[in-house]
Amino acid sequence: MRSRILVGYLGLVVVVLAALEIPLGVQFSRNERRTLETKVEHDATTIASIAPDTLLRPTQKRLQAIAGVAYRYRRNTGGRVVIVNRTGVAVIDTNASGAGVTDFASRPEIASALRGNVAAGTRNSSTLHTRLLYVAVPVAANGRIAGAARITYPTSAVDSRIRRYWLVLAAIAAIVV
Repeated sequence: MRSRILVGYLGLVVVVLAALEIPLGVQFSRNERRTLETKVEHDATTIASIAPDTLLRPTQKRLQAIAGVAYRYRRNTGGRVVIVNRTGVAVIDTNASGAGVTDFASRPEIASALRGNVAAGTRNSSTLHTRLLYVAVPVAANGRIAGAARITYPTSAVDSRIRRYWLVLAAIAAIVV
């Protein structure tokens, strides 16, 4: 009789914990990803807002100034910044290796930004073998699209935080059980 009561009580505790912790974990995951996307979109918009003059009338001084901002961003956050002109050719690319693609016109997020839309999402990178968050925004001046700014950011840091949170929830559930 005691074992039936104990099993019933244990089952009830497990159901209540699952009903409380699973939605909490899912909501935390969504919030973390949304927060990262919002921050990266803000940063891309900020970079795009200072780039129109450089893209419309590129000079060595202007290119160096915007490149300084882009490389400082790369150094501080780990996000890759690409600024392209209206044809999709990279004017600035903070790719650490310095080699790689210079024509980004075929990238869907860049093409969307060159049409005047903000493109954001996550995708797997076959070259980096990791998941990336990307945000591409148009660079506009006087109603004309002058180019686009894209930031890609590895999701590994936020994925790690989410994993740790799920482990904490699992540890709490184990202690309660």
